[in-house]
Amino acid sequence: MESEERDLLAALRAFDVLLGAGIGLESVLINLARGGYGAISTDMERIMKGVNDGRRLEDELTKAATRTKSTGYKRLLNTLKTNVTSNTDLIVDLRRQADREEEERTERIEKYIEALEGMPTGLLTVGMLGPIMLPLVAVMPYLFTVPVAGITAPSPATANLISMAGYTISVVIMALIGLKAHTKDPGV
Repeated sequence: MESEERDLLAALRAFDVLLGAGIGLESVLINLARGGYGAISTDMERIMKGVNDGRRLEDELTKAATRTKSTGYKRLLNTLKTNVTSNTDLIVDLRRQADREEEERTERIEKYIEALEGMPTGLLTVGMLGPIMLPLVAVMPYLFTVPVAGITAPSPATANLISMAGYTISVVIMALIGLKAHTKDPGV
């Protein structure tokens, strides 16, 4: 996920509040450039530096839109540029975009939840049954000294080795399940 995507919804909401309060677009860009919106703040600072150096705002917005790989952020910059050049209803457009971004974020979270659905069960199974079952393997040589149905118990050393290997495998499986949860994080 692009770094702009992480803070895009908050930035869109800030645009909505500030523009709705009657603050002008350039002042809003300066406000966002002051920080709190990650890569978006850095980009807004770069845009306003270009404007202060005498370049046109729409040109700076176009340059910023070509630099980013984030679709949502590119959409925001193009909306701002359209407003500067055509004087559209920016607040309505940004609210619509914020709603769309919120829906996309909700979908990503729902997919993440679906992907993790069986994970707690797996963790509980491995984390609870392993420590219960493996000690039984370790004490088996002491419980079954006489072969039962032709099956002999392993030697104490073998049973201990099997038990320790089982513990190690349980820990590795639990770590892999945790890694799976971490790598599927939608970053929202």
